[in-house]
Amino acid sequence: MLSDAPDSSMISAVFDTNLLVSAFLSRNNPGGVSNELLRFVIAGAIDLYLSIEIVNEMVETLLTNERARRKYRYLPDDIGQYRADLMTLATIIDDPQLMPGAVPRDPDDDKIVACAVAAAVQYIVSRDDDLLSLGSHTAGIAISTPEQFIDVVRQQFGRLADQQS
Repeated sequence: MLSDAPDSSMISAVFDTNLLVSAFLSRNNPGGVSNELLRFVIAGAIDLYLSIEIVNEMVETLLTNERARRKYRYLPDDIGQYRADLMTLATIIDDPQLMPGAVPRDPDDDKIVACAVAAAVQYIVSRDDDLLSLGSHTAGIAISTPEQFIDVVRQQFGRLADQQS
């Protein structure tokens, strides 16, 4: 467990909606990268920042994706608990300043960049090609895939112990 890590050594990040959805869907698979990233948040290695807009988009995605609901067999109450957990784990950025055009290829992703800039994080973590195409933001925020980001986290903090049931 990394809970004794000093705050100054924590890596700050915003996770995009799809990463949060993936972490929820892989919650019973501790070996998945998205799930492992959330475990690093719980362990105190990652300082996670989210906005209400990001969390609400994640909830809406999980509620309206019938195919995923059938495949992964989750209920609205499961989503509600996950939302509550995220609201506790993350620092919530209230009403980050709008940044129209931050992601020219997909304006819906502007909220991710706005949250990251408002929180002054080091990383945006996403598999979204529109965000990844930016490479970095002018505020010095690196934009990386979960796989690239987990390598950075593991280099600094090592690997997490496997979860035992």
